[in-house]
Amino acid sequence: MTVDFRTPDQIRSAYENGLPGWQFNQDTMDHLFSDGKAALFAAEAMHLAGVGAGKMALLWRSRELFDPGVYGKEAQTRGSCVSHGSRGSRDTTAAVEIHIKGEPEEYKRGATEPTYAARDSRGEGMDPARATRFEADTGFLYREKYPFADLSQLNERLAEASLLTEVVLEECRKHNVGKWVAAQTADQVKDLLYSGYALHSGQSYGVRGTSDNRGISVRSGSWNHDMATVGYDDTKEVYPVCVFLVANSWGKWNSKPSVWPEDRYGVWPEGSFWVDEDTYARHFVGSRSIFAYCDIKGIPQKNLPDYGNLTNILG
Repeated sequence: MTVDFRTPDQIRSAYENGLPGWQFNQDTMDHLFSDGKAALFAAEAMHLAGVGAGKMALLWRSRELFDPGVYGKEAQTRGSCVSHGSRGSRDTTAAVEIHIKGEPEEYKRGATEPTYAARDSRGEGMDPARATRFEADTGFLYREKYPFADLSQLNERLAEASLLTEVVLEECRKHNVGKWVAAQTADQVKDLLYSGYALHSGQSYGVRGTSDNRGISVRSGSWNHDMATVGYDDTKEVYPVCVFLVANSWGKWNSKPSVWPEDRYGVWPEGSFWVDEDTYARHFVGSRSIFAYCDIKGIPQKNLPDYGNLTNILG
């Protein structure tokens, strides 16, 4: 049966009551690596080791540059968090590359429906490894009107297996993911983020709608949920510990962190929250269901803007 969430409160309530949005399967994960569809950081990206320590990367700023106000828009309407987390990571990575190249006309917001349609189930929720395989083997589409389906606006009622006709699959193949890399430590996540690669992960971890007095999220229950990680700050100039910014897909379901200097970070991405490094390592990396979207095989380090002076760069 297809659910139909209309408000952030409805989505949150469903996850708090056990909606299996994130579904981990060890067999499909193992096959993903054995078939070469994804790789461990240690196998593909050791040349990046250590580049992110003590630094920060505000990757969400690049996506906001080309898609203003994208955070808080297109809240999921069913148990489709994996497709939203995956789209959030690949769109952010793509935006960073376009930002660096100076080619903003190339950016297009991605669609979520084809990925969710590939879940191999008529129920709700998805295995992230299955989403990763689909986007590596086949690909993805954009938020535009196609001859076979209107994807210009979110319409998750289309996200069923019947969507994936050969015509649709052929169009997806024009835009497939180059490489997915799995981090095994929080330090590796820092290295990937600092090199321009956003991630998404599935985990059983929930937070309150308000932060603590440091501006960092506080645990509240367990959501079987997939979300994108779009930045981090390990400088300890604002927060006493390293923090990772997690972008949710529920719209504006929470409040802005109590500590958020806009002159440093820009406008708060609605729905996002900070997670401290220990929590991130234990629950987000520790779930073993975490992937970075990397566009070029070999994963060269990108020369990111100086995030300390990003306001000047963005004009």
